[in-house]
Amino acid sequence: MDLDKMLRVNDFLLAVFKVVLLQILWLCITLLGGVIFGIGPATYALMKTYDRWLRLKEQPAVIRQFFLYSRERFRQSVLISWLIGILLGIVVTNLFTAGSWYVQMANLLFLIALLFMFTNVYSVMAAVKYPSLKDILKGSLLLGFGYLHYSIITWTILIVGYLLIATYLPIIIVVAGVSMCGFVIATSAKKIFNDIHIKESHTADMTIG
Repeated sequence: MDLDKMLRVNDFLLAVFKVVLLQILWLCITLLGGVIFGIGPATYALMKTYDRWLRLKEQPAVIRQFFLYSRERFRQSVLISWLIGILLGIVVTNLFTAGSWYVQMANLLFLIALLFMFTNVYSVMAAVKYPSLKDILKGSLLLGFGYLHYSIITWTILIVGYLLIATYLPIIIVVAGVSMCGFVIATSAKKIFNDIHIKESHTADMTIG
């Protein structure tokens, strides 16, 4: 094995280690916050770490920065997690308790819309300094439906991937279930932000020209 291949293997193993470490950190923050007050900040910290790693190509000290990020936008991240939980709870309950098929179908479509809307909400928080909750939700809505093909591809990868993992390697869900999901979403968000940047640069060049 030549040096280049060894370096690639080393980079891959380091990335796997980081994903597993992020799963542990996410779980710690979630539990420290009693889940209700912890899952939002933990998820924001996870996506902030991925944003710096994947999009900005930075390598911050993972453990220290994760705990700092979990306190960075605490109130907004908690409120968003509550909003997602309430809406998903209502829709899923209606989906399984509705008496007619067309009400179930309407709730299923609404569930899909919610998933697309909130897929990138913490990525938007991590990458863009929107001051208000309303702006964050609008940005997430824009990314979810404005780049619908990315949303469809992302959720297809997540659903198919997790079904295969649950069937053949369920231990992965335990050691990296949430962080792996975050990695897929962060990779998609990175591509969207890069597309937006390219379009803005192209528009600026045309304006100058």
